[in-house]
Amino acid sequence: MIKAADLENEYFLVLIPGKELVETASQVQKIVSEHYNLYPDQIYPQLHITIDRIVKNKAEKAEKILAERVKEFDKIEIEVDRFSCIKFSDQHQLVLEVNETESLTKFSEAVHQSLIDEGISTIENYDEWMFHITIISNIFAENPIPVDELTEICLFMEGMSRPLSAAAEKLEIWRPTLDPVEKVIASFNLN
Repeated sequence: MIKAADLENEYFLVLIPGKELVETASQVQKIVSEHYNLYPDQIYPQLHITIDRIVKNKAEKAEKILAERVKEFDKIEIEVDRFSCIKFSDQHQLVLEVNETESLTKFSEAVHQSLIDEGISTIENYDEWMFHITIISNIFAENPIPVDELTEICLFMEGMSRPLSAAAEKLEIWRPTLDPVEKVIASFNLN
């Protein structure tokens, strides 16, 4: 089982999907967020796919590795087809399940292996990693959705189909914050 993130000591390695996918998924995020006033300042969590977590004080070393790794790969296809309900830290989250396309799998496994070899990745059992795009969660929400209502929304949406695909546009290292200026430590454009 994958351990919960350690927000004090870890950074996140994320893929940013193309606009077509993000625009559609963000509509659902916005409707629920506005209804519950989750983010009064209107800064919503940026939709992304976390592909790894790294030791915070090894971010500089990770940057160098990633700068080389991204050159080795062409287009990384992102495909989603349904909403799902997953439980993290005793709370449900509404996510879009990300299909393990060949390009996504090869890229993420190669990156993970490079980071593991250097003692940078904090994920020990990567074969259990589940790619997803979190749509609704109480993490970072200023006005969290009551747990029973979040569970209800989640279970209502679970299994609803919404097939979308797009190429990943960027690979980034993030701090765990909503602040768009503070969040991005490094960014790499993808083909």
